[in-house]
Amino acid sequence: MDVVGQIELRREKGRFRLEEVWLGPLAVMRAAVYEPEGLVPWRLARRLRRAERALARAGAGRVVLGRDFPYGDRLALLRPVDPLPFWRGCADVLALGALEAEGAPPSRGRAALSAPRLCPELERAAERLCPRVRGLLIDAPGGEDYARYLQAKFGLPVTPPAAGADVTVAFGSGGGRWGRRVELYEGGMLGGLTLTAEGVELPPDCEQQVLALLWERGEVGRGELRVRRE
Repeated sequence: MDVVGQIELRREKGRFRLEEVWLGPLAVMRAAVYEPEGLVPWRLARRLRRAERALARAGAGRVVLGRDFPYGDRLALLRPVDPLPFWRGCADVLALGALEAEGAPPSRGRAALSAPRLCPELERAAERLCPRVRGLLIDAPGGEDYARYLQAKFGLPVTPPAAGADVTVAFGSGGGRWGRRVELYEGGMLGGLTLTAEGVELPPDCEQQVLALLWERGEVGRGELRVRRE
């Protein structure tokens, strides 16, 4: 199993240390980078490089970073864990959570899936949502034909754009928007929602990165996911 690293910035004096720690149920190799007040930039850069090299030698290829870690763009050897693929793979869960947040039980709610083109994540979300929602709007090139396919397979009425929707899950920056927006693309926002897992204690500073790794490893399943309002 791949080693995952963590770089923790500490605003105090201290000596470099590499240790294995637990972030909830996930074991990581943590490198502490000390940045006391007045530390000159070249010393900070050297400390960041040292932390990266030590984690890479320990076998890490990706790194968990705190929400306010300001130097992610300086990393050269390690990739920050990106929760976006996890969110896109759980688009149906987020859509159902968005409906609940809007006070629309799924059996009486309409969801829109919007994308610059049909993509596997949209299609998987659509097929999971069809048995759960009152109506589904597909806003993407080729979406009308795909909606007719869904109607033939699941018996779900095709919802035209004019009918609107209670929530929109978007896989790209273009396209229509109806109701609460869940934007699953670079720079998008989750519409005031976040994912968590039942019975799993997650560190608040890097919750979504840890959850994405647990999902990727099969340690958290779709049935355990819950949507929480921020």
